[in-house]
Amino acid sequence: MTDSRKPDAGPLSRLIDGALEPFAPGLVRKRMAERIALDHIRQYDVAAQGRRTQGWRRPSTSANREVQQGLVKTRDSARELVRNNKYAASALRQMTANVIGDGITARATHDDPAVAAAAQADWDRFAEGRPDGRHDHYGQQKLLFRSMAEGGESLAVWGPDSEGPNGRCRILEGDFLDHLKSSDSATAPIVQGVEFGRDGGRAKYWLLDQHPGDSRGFGRRSRPWSAEHIDHVFEELRPGQVRGISWFAPVAMDLRDIQDYEEAILMKRKVEACLALVLTPPDNGNASPLFDGDGDGGGQGGGAGEAKTPDTMRPGMVFRARPGETAQAVNPSSSGDGLDVIRARLMGVAANLAPYHLVTGDPSQSNYSSLRAMMLGFWANLDDWQQNVMVPLFCQPAFARRMRRLALQTGDLRFLAVKPQFAMPVRRFLDPIRDAAGLAAELRLGVESYPRVLAARGLNPQDHLEEIAAFAAAADKLKLALDGDPRRTTQSGVLQAAAGYLAGRPAD
Repeated sequence: MTDSRKPDAGPLSRLIDGALEPFAPGLVRKRMAERIALDHIRQYDVAAQGRRTQGWRRPSTSANREVQQGLVKTRDSARELVRNNKYAASALRQMTANVIGDGITARATHDDPAVAAAAQADWDRFAEGRPDGRHDHYGQQKLLFRSMAEGGESLAVWGPDSEGPNGRCRILEGDFLDHLKSSDSATAPIVQGVEFGRDGGRAKYWLLDQHPGDSRGFGRRSRPWSAEHIDHVFEELRPGQVRGISWFAPVAMDLRDIQDYEEAILMKRKVEACLALVLTPPDNGNASPLFDGDGDGGGQGGGAGEAKTPDTMRPGMVFRARPGETAQAVNPSSSGDGLDVIRARLMGVAANLAPYHLVTGDPSQSNYSSLRAMMLGFWANLDDWQQNVMVPLFCQPAFARRMRRLALQTGDLRFLAVKPQFAMPVRRFLDPIRDAAGLAAELRLGVESYPRVLAARGLNPQDHLEEIAAFAAAADKLKLALDGDPRRTTQSGVLQAAAGYLAGRPAD
């Protein structure tokens, strides 16, 4: 909060006051009173103009203006980091593995089980096929998310195949969306390649024919594609934001500084590993030249030949001196390697992308409690990225497209009412014993249900129960008592008091 000190009027205001004071002191007093009142109205220090905020750039730009100014360079910088910076590459891989994993799966639901089963069979055929001729639907999820996190946005372009609409799907990088295509038309405004209709919704996307970074080169030409056939996937950070920005934007400079700092430390260590000798000539002033293999000194000085002056040091450097010369060892002292500095900077990077121990592979600074605390925060981010980005912007539209196609092919409009339930990749236990005990407590208290637990692991509850029942029946037929069968044994492995044929000794 601001204090009651006299506000800084600024050089221009002081100049004006000084010029007016001899002629209109009342006006000057009024101006000063207004400035004092304005200073009291500004109750936020961050909104004040003064020494502490000097040099702080705070433009009042819109989300689209900010993205337009930094879209290309931020995207290119992030990709270079992912290519050459081990921490950036690890962070992107860990985010992709945790958000997508083996795929976000869908389970069809409908009041009529037959309709749900038919819809599920059709969806599975598509998802396990190759919509782009190479990857299945889950492989495309990986490509789409990875491209979005790295470059800021991705495009899924749908097209027909030989059997009907929405049979093909291509994943494109955001580079294909022409960011130079803009128009202030009142009827069809275009913002960085996205054309809007009269209702304010997205109507068309202006896509380039080839990737702008293609080495073959081409004339930059874009053409409109109906928004009906394109899913534009990015994280919208501000209302009205039209294009996405790389997720590495807040940490790109830190990652680059860390890389430069590590290289400097490595060079310093190399220098410290060198032991050199500085030769002092005798009083007669004759130098002790260093010779190559052709000299009498065998490359170590002391003979006649062409002098060689070294300009580098290497470990184990030893020169022979002439009689009367003295040698002084150069042995650089070792100092701290800056590990704490690197770790602190990486923790800031990890807070924006993935947990520190996943990015660096270093769990030495963590125990179970701290790891779980970090993973709980990371899982909250995963929920956000999965439920608010991937599912509504790609997975849900893909399922809806396939159901419309199925209704068109069969003439059964009930497929339009089929809804998906999405199951996220399994989140592994940090400590199976502790985590399983916590899950069992939640089930006993009723705050969690078996169907939800199974669905979270990508399992169909009905199919899973039938599989357990079939396995239990087979075990009973063979008169097996497995330690993991709660019908036969207690949690400690002791036989239950009365458990079918185990209550007495079998006849045979």
